[in-house]
Amino acid sequence: MQYKLILAVLVTGFLAACSSTSVYQPAEKRGAYGYTETQLGADRYRVTFTGNSVTDKETVNDYAMLRAAELTLQNGYEWFQMVNRDTESKSRSSTNISGMYDYGGGTAVYQRCGLVSCNTYVTQVPSRIDGGVATTTTRTSYQSSLEVKMGKGQMPESAEAYNAQELASTLRRWMNNAK
Repeated sequence: MQYKLILAVLVTGFLAACSSTSVYQPAEKRGAYGYTETQLGADRYRVTFTGNSVTDKETVNDYAMLRAAELTLQNGYEWFQMVNRDTESKSRSSTNISGMYDYGGGTAVYQRCGLVSCNTYVTQVPSRIDGGVATTTTRTSYQSSLEVKMGKGQMPESAEAYNAQELASTLRRWMNNAK
């Protein structure tokens, strides 16, 4: 009985971890959750933040802006100007069917091939579903990419120019209050 309690606690912890928003941190690899940056010139960078399906679009954009501000300060600059901004969304849908299945309908055969060999799979196909309920879930994740030009001294008079120290401080304060 005790092992069931331990298993329940572990499963609950795992599900909680999976459903939390993306952590503000470097991505382990390009396309993974977190931020990446690419130097495009002496004073230009592309900054990207990729969120998971629980992180809303505004948070993903704020995290990309925070990274741009931090990177500006780390490189000895005072301000950055947005040259280009893009936010992409990716949606995935999955359908879960619950109910009773009759597996007398037959079999399906399919092949998956790699570079060296192919594997053949055989699976049973249900012929009917009695009293089944289909539930479709759609999850959307966002990725924000910014191209920024960094500078010192007089900041351009533009709505797309940001004081890096001020912006970083504001966004960090917002992140701490959101926890």
